[in-house]
Amino acid sequence: MLLKKQSGFIEAFKKNAQGKPYFGRFVCPDVQWTESVNQSFCTFTVTAGQLADAAESGLLWTDQDVQRGIQPGANPSPARELSLAQGYPPSSHYIFNSENADDMVDKLLRGETLFLNPLIWNLRPTTFEAFWHEGNREIYLYKGKIYLPDSHHRHQAIIKAVNIWRDAPKDYPKFNEDLQFKIELYFLSREDEGNYFYDKNQRPKPTAKSKAYDLTTQDDLSLLAKKVIENSGNLAENVNRVTDRLDSRNPQVITLSTLREMMRTFASADAIDASELDGMAAIAANFYDMLATVRPELGKLPLLDRRAVRNNSLVDAAVMMQGYAHLMREYNLDFARKGPTVARETWSRKLEVLSDANVYVMRGWSGDLFEKRNPLWEEVGVTRGNTTGKITVLNTGAARSQAGRVLRQLVQVNPPPSDLTFLAAR
Repeated sequence: MLLKKQSGFIEAFKKNAQGKPYFGRFVCPDVQWTESVNQSFCTFTVTAGQLADAAESGLLWTDQDVQRGIQPGANPSPARELSLAQGYPPSSHYIFNSENADDMVDKLLRGETLFLNPLIWNLRPTTFEAFWHEGNREIYLYKGKIYLPDSHHRHQAIIKAVNIWRDAPKDYPKFNEDLQFKIELYFLSREDEGNYFYDKNQRPKPTAKSKAYDLTTQDDLSLLAKKVIENSGNLAENVNRVTDRLDSRNPQVITLSTLREMMRTFASADAIDASELDGMAAIAANFYDMLATVRPELGKLPLLDRRAVRNNSLVDAAVMMQGYAHLMREYNLDFARKGPTVARETWSRKLEVLSDANVYVMRGWSGDLFEKRNPLWEEVGVTRGNTTGKITVLNTGAARSQAGRVLRQLVQVNPPPSDLTFLAAR
């Protein structure tokens, strides 16, 4: 019954010159079948070396019409089907992220943990010839192409890692071509390959970045952000680590994804040495707590108070958090140059200019610096008003940079805006 569903299986194995089974181009070992009403597939395990050899022999292919595809306007039109023996497809013709693949190669060769299983193969019915040896639980593949409906980048990375290791095995003692991978082998039409790709890559709702960053232990900026939360009394239990939005039901001051982006500005790098994480986290948390002393809205508030702040002020807006990150970076530099005591004393004074005890004046308006109605913010592109008086807060890259520039000017890292006047304490 199973073989009738998979058009391409023959009734008996082929024989070699000695009359024994001829194994063909590839043997799928210790096969486990899974059957359902509409489809059957099987799983088995191969080594990285077997995978590289299968590619080298011209067995593994992608059909770019049912993969990520050919670059629009590529001229002349490149081949639709690609053998993995050719290596990475050129980005000038195909949509392929070689940086992502090389990142996997690097991690494989260094022996780091990667979650690459399962790898997906497909034999299109009527285009292959194979024998299922039930006694040995093996499939002997005699002819046909194995297509990859998914996991193209993972395959390319494994194959490249094997080839690099084979050229210089002593240089990569933590890698070996005996590394094992689970294969899921399907029997789908070309059309269903596209449906498979869609289901696996487009249909699932992406996980919120904040949740993903909370779970990972392999992203330096996420680790730094989580350590800052641990060190800050104002951020502990005050960060949304599940979703990327702060709505009217959420009293927390910031999302983990925004805090992580602050750490990118603060650290000026994506990769951070493990020995530096704790020290940097302590400095960032210390700065944030000093800032929250001046602006208590950045600490913990009841829900109704948080709503009132969001309605009228930019002080806890995501775009302004990115501005604070620029100040945090300056504080870190002073911490290294002048020492912790002088840096804290200096910045405690500097941050006072951001207090709501101060009145700022600009073109007939006066009030708290962070009021949404402050014309400065519209002038620099942080807010945008309309004819009805509604104010939209922007969170673009340009708006974040402008928020940082203005705040740095106000704390006298640079000269302040000439048309914004500090009037007096209330």
